[in-house]
Amino acid sequence: MLKRIPAVLALALLPLTAGAATIIIPAAGTGPGAGNSRWSSELIVHNAGSTPVDISMRYHDASGASAAKPATIAARTTVTTADIVKNVFGLDSGTGAITIDVDDSRASNLAVTSRTFNTSSNGVFGQDIPAVNADDASAAGDLAVLEGPASATDFRFNFGAYAVNDASVRWELVRADGTIAATKDVDYTGGTQFQYNGGVSTLLGVTPADGDVVYANVTKGKVVTYGSAVNNASGDPTFVPGIHARADSHIAFGVDLNGDGVIDIIDANNDGVLDRPIDLYTIGFPNYFHVVVLGKPATNVKVELVDQSIKDILLLDDKGEIEWAPSSTLRGTSLSLKLKVTVDGVTEIITIPAAVK
Repeated sequence: MLKRIPAVLALALLPLTAGAATIIIPAAGTGPGAGNSRWSSELIVHNAGSTPVDISMRYHDASGASAAKPATIAARTTVTTADIVKNVFGLDSGTGAITIDVDDSRASNLAVTSRTFNTSSNGVFGQDIPAVNADDASAAGDLAVLEGPASATDFRFNFGAYAVNDASVRWELVRADGTIAATKDVDYTGGTQFQYNGGVSTLLGVTPADGDVVYANVTKGKVVTYGSAVNNASGDPTFVPGIHARADSHIAFGVDLNGDGVIDIIDANNDGVLDRPIDLYTIGFPNYFHVVVLGKPATNVKVELVDQSIKDILLLDDKGEIEWAPSSTLRGTSLSLKLKVTVDGVTEIITIPAAVK
């Protein structure tokens, strides 16, 4: 059964229960664009379950989130909402993200996607923009790769990010020959979305070139990144996903477990993860260890906790001296500590795995 509702989704009568999952459409828009383009986005939600599902939608842009728009998707039906940014959220022009909150127990019943169209004198051209579960967003330490168009003359390359929570991204422009042509660190407030139209020039400040690739290195929080390559002649867009990849760490490090100046464990394969877990004991005194950047004086090193909410851990200074006293309830579990390490202006996220004894 297909229901096409061009204006607004039917309002839900019941509020969502606690424990909601969040589904993210990282980019949706309405209104005029470059080259006499005219954009609109439609949202498609299918409920494969045998009972109705209540959802709550918000639109997010650089200023934050809109008021919630509740809706109900009936059993085994599809609801398609045309030009959702205008018809549901009331904007005549704008680009942002749409989030859909749904009870955890019902999230698996929903299939969500969106399509963004450009209507021009050349016809109607469009692209699917896939939905992303917030749990699958890029987190601190992750690298998302956005591959730009082969021809910088024929296409313009837009890209952006939705911040699931307060986040930081180090954007890097990598030329086709591997040269890093520009770098920019940007902080994002949770619940905001930024799109950089022609981002190589507008965000990174350099002239686009054929085969450009943009790295989004997440150094704090969680984000969903995306891109779009738009043909200048026809206005036809092609969606560019942020692809997770692993880059070798630029920072060689190890851990001194005993405070004796001897490095006991290192990151030999340069993947940013200590080669084996450190042992944490839950009885007696707290565990002390020192994260050491190899070959660099301590004065050139700054170490920070990525997640300030980690329990039972203290960063005793900004040079990597750490105290960790996990609760006995964690005995037998594995933990993972992420640290933001800056050396001579280069920042990396490193991971210290731990086994609780």
